[in-house]
Amino acid sequence: MGSSTPKKAISAILGIVLGVCFAVFCPDVGLSDQGVRCLGILLGAVVWWVGGVLPSYGTAIVMVVLFSLVAGVETSVSMKAFSTDIWWLLVAAFGLSAGMKRSGLLKRMALGIVSVFPDMFAAQAGGLVVAGTLLGPLVPSMAAKVSMLTPLAQSIGETLGYERNSKPMQGLFLAMFTGVRTIAPAVLSASAIGYCLLGLLPADVRSQFDLFHWFLAALPWLVVVSIANYIAIALLYRPKPDGGEAACVEGLRTGGDGAGADMPMSRHEKQMCLIIVTTVALWVTEPLHHVSAHIVALSAFAIALACGILGRDGFRKDVGWEALIFVGVALGLSNVFAVTGIQDWIVVAAAPAFEAIAGNPYLFVVGTALITLVIRFVIVSEMAYLNIVMVFLVPLCLGAGISPWVVGFSMFAVITPWFVLYQSATYLAAFYSVDGKMVRHADMAKYCVLYTLVCMGGLVASVPYWQWMGLL
Repeated sequence: MGSSTPKKAISAILGIVLGVCFAVFCPDVGLSDQGVRCLGILLGAVVWWVGGVLPSYGTAIVMVVLFSLVAGVETSVSMKAFSTDIWWLLVAAFGLSAGMKRSGLLKRMALGIVSVFPDMFAAQAGGLVVAGTLLGPLVPSMAAKVSMLTPLAQSIGETLGYERNSKPMQGLFLAMFTGVRTIAPAVLSASAIGYCLLGLLPADVRSQFDLFHWFLAALPWLVVVSIANYIAIALLYRPKPDGGEAACVEGLRTGGDGAGADMPMSRHEKQMCLIIVTTVALWVTEPLHHVSAHIVALSAFAIALACGILGRDGFRKDVGWEALIFVGVALGLSNVFAVTGIQDWIVVAAAPAFEAIAGNPYLFVVGTALITLVIRFVIVSEMAYLNIVMVFLVPLCLGAGISPWVVGFSMFAVITPWFVLYQSATYLAAFYSVDGKMVRHADMAKYCVLYTLVCMGGLVASVPYWQWMGLL
């Protein structure tokens, strides 16, 4: 705690100094004074986000206040996103995620999936990949899924007789984590980041990507990454031939606490199961009934509240209100940039360099992914990075004849690395849900290199398919 205080103080001062210096001393580059001030404020906010000066939502609120007081941007512009469909879809999605976890349905489903696999490393690793993959579309919070699945993965390893931090235990952790991680970019409802990305797309592009068409466009990437990732884990982390494996998986079926897949479902589990199945079915069939996804989700959330699945305490504590405030403000950056002329200025300034990259589709997707990996060491929040960069790149993509979905997906495919602990809230949730005792981070960071290369290989393999679909 003591070591973080100087870092926060330095980051706070540095953010203020850089922001003020940019706003005051920025040379004449053809941008209005209002635009220069907004960029200076944004620069200071990014430094504060990186340094953790305030919680992400706190810095976002400070940014909105400064937009109004310093740059003259009304809050009706900077906070416009709070009245959009996408923000309310996120509210409902977070609420449904909390209901799944609190009712116990999420844990039951995970146990049910893995308990049908044979009690061998390769099979159980495959079971955990399948569990993360199948649970993915039902819950947009990756942190919620891994926090439930990691203790289960550790229990599987212990049942099979693996020691903590051993190679097989590491493999089970990676199978669980990458299963959740890989499905996230491929299915819109599998991550809040997907909803955020959808909200950043122009209206005409957004209308092309409902749940089904998003998955269809991402399918080649998902297939390549899923297969290559599983083969790598099965080969690199399998037990030694003489290591032996336990022969009993009864502990998996009970979950170790009497709340397993074979126990009778509680009333709230049954209710939540019916709500989720109906919600997903309505999302998938949206082209038939034309009821917007956010209306379906809000209706489901309201029913869950009426059934008492969350309750007042769950509504206050389990729904990610802090993240929702941050996302709402971050989504509003596109409105701020449009009003102040920043968006048009960026298009003119960056067009030549972007067109050079966009000329080669393979270079374009790989270059976008590489830039994302580098910048994510500095901008810790996936949401912040995606919102800031997409605001700039969407107009450029349209000018180059590239679907903004492709650039968004290319970033999404690699936006959750875990080279260092602070990079991913999802990884932190997985690692610390078992008190960091299942695996060593240094070992997991090594695999992150291979997984990232696999993800980039999936992007390259998708290029011909995207060209065929007219996205490139």
